[in-house]
Amino acid sequence: MWGFDDCCSRYQTSDGFMYNHVTKNASPSSDDNLQKLGFDLDVGTTQQSNASFDDATVIASMSDRLSLLATVKNQATEISEQIKGQINIPNVRFAASIYIACRQNGMALSIKDISSVADGAKQSKITSAVRSVVDKLGLPPQLMHIRAAEFAKRYSTELQMNSEAIKAAEEAAERCTDHVNRYLHSLGSFWNLRCNNLDSTNCRSRAPSSVAATVVYIISQLSYEKKLLKDIKEATGLHENTIKGTYKDLYPYLSRIIPTWFANANDLKRLRSP
Repeated sequence: MWGFDDCCSRYQTSDGFMYNHVTKNASPSSDDNLQKLGFDLDVGTTQQSNASFDDATVIASMSDRLSLLATVKNQATEISEQIKGQINIPNVRFAASIYIACRQNGMALSIKDISSVADGAKQSKITSAVRSVVDKLGLPPQLMHIRAAEFAKRYSTELQMNSEAIKAAEEAAERCTDHVNRYLHSLGSFWNLRCNNLDSTNCRSRAPSSVAATVVYIISQLSYEKKLLKDIKEATGLHENTIKGTYKDLYPYLSRIIPTWFANANDLKRLRSP
């Protein structure tokens, strides 16, 4: 890498070839002489290229910590370049770009997951940035939302559950969402999944990730290879009390949620009551 006193330029000869030319410790007067000879000292372009390279390096580092594929990493870098003038805080821009790239590739990484590698960028800032980017780039609003079924697939896969259990977890999470949405007053409550009747004073709000984690726990209890609550906690990053509370909410509706091809009524009776 050249030092601050190095001068790099390009020279095009009459035969059409481009040559790189470097002079050490070039003075202002020598810059003028070089320009007279046909050299192009485009410092602004060089600085911009270096900045873009640095951005890509940081995004790559964040992506690697999340174990993302190279295609997602590269896509996040492209998105970051498109929104560079819109979001001034670099780490917020990088995190928002990674989130959108993940969603475009069908990956269920939450903003909370991504904020953990964003070196202090707040979740609220990242969320606002994602909204802004979705609007600016004309992307589908659905990219903002991760369905419980998507989380269920991710969690059960990370727990190395068998294919049948993974499919059951996805289906159960989707059924839960459908069941819950019947009780929602409006589509604006997409983020809050409520599994009790809205007339009940004990109605609680549950996020898709909480519903998914609990469904995965229930499916694992109905499987031959059972998973402990602490296993679910480690795989999902959710507190045990959150999973226990959601389990209590879901328990009355298990017969409607759990696929009958996976577990029958007698199987459900063997589950512990909350």
